[in-house]
Amino acid sequence: MAGKLPPRLTLKPRLELWTDGTSWTNWSRHEAFLLSQPKWQPHQIASVAEESLRIISKTTPAGRPNFQCRGLVVGYVQSGKTANFTAVAARAADVGYRLIIVLSGIHDSLRNQTQRRLNRELVDVGVDWITLTDETTDFHEPPVADGFASTGTVLIVAKKITPILTRINQWLGKLEGRLNEVPVLLIDDEADQASINTRGNRRDPSVDEETSPDENTAPSLTNALIRDILNKIPRATYIAYTATPFANILIDPDASDSKVGEDLFPKDFVVQLPRPDGYTGTEELFGVSAEGRDVLRPVDAADVKALKPKQRKKSEAVVARGPLDLPQSLSDALLTFALVGAIRLLRGQTGKPHTMLVHVSQLQRDQARIGSAIEEQIRTWFHHEEAEPGVLRRMIKSALTSLGAVELPATEEAVLEEAVNNLARAEVVVLNSTTGGELEYDEKPGRQLIAVGGNRLSRGLTLEGLTVAYFLRTTTLADALLQMARWYGFRTGYDDLIRIWTTDGIAQWFVELALVEESLRDSITALNRAGRRPDEMAIRMRAHSKLLLTSKAKSKMLTDDARSWSGENPQTILFPLHDGDALERNLELASGLLRQHPPTQDAHGGAIAHDVPAEDVALFLRQYEGHPSSIAFQGAEIADWILERAVAGELVNWTVFIANPQRDRQVLLGGRPFGLVHRSLQANESIGILIDPRHEGIGLHGGPENYRVTSGFSARAMREDRPPSQGLLLLYPLDPEPLRAPTQAVLGVALSFPRTTDGEHRLVANRGLLHE
Repeated sequence: MAGKLPPRLTLKPRLELWTDGTSWTNWSRHEAFLLSQPKWQPHQIASVAEESLRIISKTTPAGRPNFQCRGLVVGYVQSGKTANFTAVAARAADVGYRLIIVLSGIHDSLRNQTQRRLNRELVDVGVDWITLTDETTDFHEPPVADGFASTGTVLIVAKKITPILTRINQWLGKLEGRLNEVPVLLIDDEADQASINTRGNRRDPSVDEETSPDENTAPSLTNALIRDILNKIPRATYIAYTATPFANILIDPDASDSKVGEDLFPKDFVVQLPRPDGYTGTEELFGVSAEGRDVLRPVDAADVKALKPKQRKKSEAVVARGPLDLPQSLSDALLTFALVGAIRLLRGQTGKPHTMLVHVSQLQRDQARIGSAIEEQIRTWFHHEEAEPGVLRRMIKSALTSLGAVELPATEEAVLEEAVNNLARAEVVVLNSTTGGELEYDEKPGRQLIAVGGNRLSRGLTLEGLTVAYFLRTTTLADALLQMARWYGFRTGYDDLIRIWTTDGIAQWFVELALVEESLRDSITALNRAGRRPDEMAIRMRAHSKLLLTSKAKSKMLTDDARSWSGENPQTILFPLHDGDALERNLELASGLLRQHPPTQDAHGGAIAHDVPAEDVALFLRQYEGHPSSIAFQGAEIADWILERAVAGELVNWTVFIANPQRDRQVLLGGRPFGLVHRSLQANESIGILIDPRHEGIGLHGGPENYRVTSGFSARAMREDRPPSQGLLLLYPLDPEPLRAPTQAVLGVALSFPRTTDGEHRLVANRGLLHE
């Protein structure tokens, strides 16, 4: 019959939403504003429309008499979360929310930036908005009690600090019963910062009569104030926004305080925003997609010491430090900044901000010292240029050589000339609470800005046109490390110019964080697809001994025995390349395993051994010697978990695959030759990715070809289909030459785990939160 879809394309009926039938007045005007902006593409606006509707439809209908709704929206660092919650706010006004409070970070710079944007995109184009804050003034109690007598929507954009939250709390307390008919939306931006309860909860004496109120167990102050604000509002929706949700999803779902009520666990919904088109993040710079990119530049220990001298003890007198001579690595970064700025200008990207990040220390005295030294270095270079014309051009030409393969928009001479001129345009701004420096992108759109700072650069604040980063700030917390990565975002037209100077150790952390992020985001997406509520679903996160996902004070639901690799694919991407003996022992270890369990099948570009017991795989992993700084692959811990699952009847039967490409360069393993796999060493001493995705289909019905998709092979689907009793060990003998290793081969190891039942068991034990 003409026009009829074939059965496999039959469309599912759209679910009816409580928002259906809404007159989207504010949203339509906001959408029209976005369409008028050249930087917004129609498909991007369509995505904002879809996601904002999805989020507002997950909230409780605003017309209901009493409700407390809690949700979490997970975006990407520097990825447009503000655009999403602006659209959500527009839709919230349309469905009946009368008061919208946006908590925007803890610094004036971010709050002011957010207020300007909401005024421009929401208030100025919308209908009947009443603002109680402006672009320079945070919340103060208004002279008129409220604006709820009119038909409009009241908007507050406030810093998330205790004095401001206290004012809001006191104001709402004075409104008393007038809030009964006022649905309130509280949007908490950067919700893993300050909002998380790092203390305790007071018990309710009416429930536990033997327990007297104990103020020592009261929640931390910011958390308590946010909860108390929500507690005062009969009809309240709280939506947390963050790119690093580790702390938020580790909140105890049952936590409640006798005075300020339930905690901020997102009990009603968790939404993962899609990765925006053109976004550059952890995956693109440090993950699988980073292979072949020339982004990282090493900073050696001597340069770190020069910029971050050992701090004196508090008991010792503070000694004034002398002038700072910039280390060579920072000088190289400055020249590269001038160079890539010139390339952007010659590519036609004029009148647009261009920024360099210098994030070395959280101490303001260090920031001031480094900022002054950068200014002095630039002045010195131009003094040399006056004395010896052409010297700057030669220095920048050296930077151009080090930049790598970049398509130049003009002749080399023209690029060098523009780079010298661009260095003269560079402005140094030290951003901290003492200097009061500001980015001023709106006032000075073509700025060539070198931003030096610490904590103010660590959260939310957008560094527009960021290309060059000099980053030495260390932390062992994954969420803090990701938030400091201001180089993430949209880099259309200059994505190839991003360069990051950092230490090998920090670079390795970011490489492995790509795996951590992917695991968490995939879990949220899959669990939403299955229709699971947040307090029912097993949100999995990797656990590592050296890099904590978040601070222990924020990890209330984190238990020592909650580690699992269910449905994961741990792999080695770092190797002890300077320890030839360890590399040789790993090869001998593989040979021993293959002699004990000789391969009986050759397929899929390798040799396959079947029916290997869990005990032998665990022993192999326990004896394998990895890189001492590795976080993502902990052989001994994985071995313990495998044996634990084997006791439960899972992972008892293993397949071992040894890659064997047809290459002249070979190595003997277990008495037979194997071709060497080629992997390139990146600037951070990792290989970026080890596994060939098709190999995770070995041992499954139909083999890897059964899991072919448009972009290659769906390794995730392979792991989902693997029976819980079966595990897969993948061995890759790597060519030592591109790795600059002193041995005949370097042994790479990976595992492909099916879904195991410990996820569901720990789900019950941990109230829906599984820490992996």
